[in-house]
Amino acid sequence: MADKTLRLDSKFSMIGAFWPPETPDAIIKGTLVSDEREINFITAPEYEKPISISPGLFSMPPSTMIPALHGFTEEGLFTLCQLVEQGAPACTNFALGQAIKARSFRVLSCLGGMHVDGITDKCLTSAKYTFEGLSAWFPNAFDERWESDQIVVTVPLEPRQIQDFCLLDSRVRISVKVVSELTSGKDDPSRLSRSVASIEVESPGPESLAWYRRIGGRLENLFSLLTGGSLAMDTMFVYRGVESGHLITKRTGSVRHFDRLQCVMCTPTQLAQAIVTWSCLPAKFDSVESLALEVLRKSKLFVETEFLALAQALEGFHRATTNISATDRLTLRKVRKAIRLTLDAQALDDELKEKICNSMMHAGDPTLATRLAGLCQAISAPTLAGMGIVPEAFISSVVVTRNFYTHAGGTGKSKKKPVQGKEMFLLNQRMRALLRGAMLLHLGIPESQIAEVLAREATKWQ
Repeated sequence: MADKTLRLDSKFSMIGAFWPPETPDAIIKGTLVSDEREINFITAPEYEKPISISPGLFSMPPSTMIPALHGFTEEGLFTLCQLVEQGAPACTNFALGQAIKARSFRVLSCLGGMHVDGITDKCLTSAKYTFEGLSAWFPNAFDERWESDQIVVTVPLEPRQIQDFCLLDSRVRISVKVVSELTSGKDDPSRLSRSVASIEVESPGPESLAWYRRIGGRLENLFSLLTGGSLAMDTMFVYRGVESGHLITKRTGSVRHFDRLQCVMCTPTQLAQAIVTWSCLPAKFDSVESLALEVLRKSKLFVETEFLALAQALEGFHRATTNISATDRLTLRKVRKAIRLTLDAQALDDELKEKICNSMMHAGDPTLATRLAGLCQAISAPTLAGMGIVPEAFISSVVVTRNFYTHAGGTGKSKKKPVQGKEMFLLNQRMRALLRGAMLLHLGIPESQIAEVLAREATKWQ
C-alpha cells in the first residue's frame, strides 16, 4: 500500500469495483474519493436514451444505510462501511431525450487491505495505533553519543518496549512500544532517524472494528489528558491472523501540537496504571469522558459555552466517581413511598403527582457547590494557591454564574453578580486546570508531578 493511503485522514481518488458481501456477483464500479471533509463512493456514470420517467425521478434517494461493501481497487482490497446514498451527479436533457446518471454514497469509514462484514463483525484479533504528536512524549528509540571526533547514532532493529501488560478483568493485552524509523530528507538524500510510539491492543477473542475504534478513541482522550494537548489518531492497523488492514475515516477532533510545558511526565509503571484505570472505568463514565475531554481539547469556544461545558464536566466527573451510600438511598426510598401515599390521597393531576415524586429521586444528590468543594479538597492548599483558586470565592463564582446562564430569563435571587468578560475567561482557565487535575489524580498520578503543570495552565493568561 502506498503511504498516502495508510493514514486515518488519507486523501485520495481511486477507481474500484464493489459488491455486497452476500451477493458477490452484483458488481458496482465507480470512484472512491476521500477529501478533507468526507469519503464518497460515486458509481460509474450510465447513459440513458430514451429517458424513463418514473414517479421518483426528482426525489432524493432513500436514506437506507448499507452496512458494508466489499471491493477491489488499484490499492488492493477495500471494505466500505456504513454507506448512505445521497444526491448524485446527473445530467438530463429532456429536449434531446438523453441522460447521464450516477449514484453517490457517503461512506463513514473504509478498511483497506481486507474484507469484513461491517464495523460490528467480530473477526479481528488485534490492533495497532499511532497518534500525531505523541512520539515526542516518549523517550527516543535510538541512542545518540557525542564523541570528540564524531557523533554516533545507534538505531536498534527491535522496538523499544515501554510497557506490556494484561487487564485482569477483560484479559485485554496492551503493549506500548517505540520504534525507530530511518527516512530520507525531503530535499536531499540524507538519512533521518525518528521515533514513532505505537500502542498495540490484543483482545482475548475476536472483536469488531467498532470495538477497536472505540479503544483507539479512548486512548486518544487519555494521551490528550496526559500531554495537555489535543492528540489525534494518525494510523490504525487491525489484524486477523496473517491478514492486516488499515482504517480510513474523517477525524472530527481539533489537533493542537505537542507542548512539553503542558505535559505530565510519568514513569512506565505510572503509565500502565493510568491505562488500566482509564480502561476499567465504568460505563457511566463514558458520557463524562466525552464531555470533559471535548472541552479540554477544544481551544476555540465561546467563553460562555466553555464555562457551561466545564461546569457540567466538573459536576459530572464528581457524580461518576462518587457514590451515594446505600443508607441514603434506602432513606430516600422510604420518604418517596410516604410522599406517594400522601399524593394519592390528594385531588391532584396525575402528571403533577409523578413530577413531585420523581423530584425525590435526586433529593439526596450533592449540590454543585458541594461537588466543587469535594474536588477542591482532593488537591492540597499550596497547589490550589498556585492555581489561583481560593475555594470559597471560586465555588461561589462558578455556582452563581452557572445558575445565571442555566436559568436564563428568570429572576435571580442571588445578590452576587455572575462573572463575565475577562473574569469569566480567567475563571474558565482555573476550571480547566481543576478538571484536568481531578482526572489525573483519579488515574493515580501523584500531585507532586502535576502541581507545576496545573499552576501554569490555570494562571498562564494572568
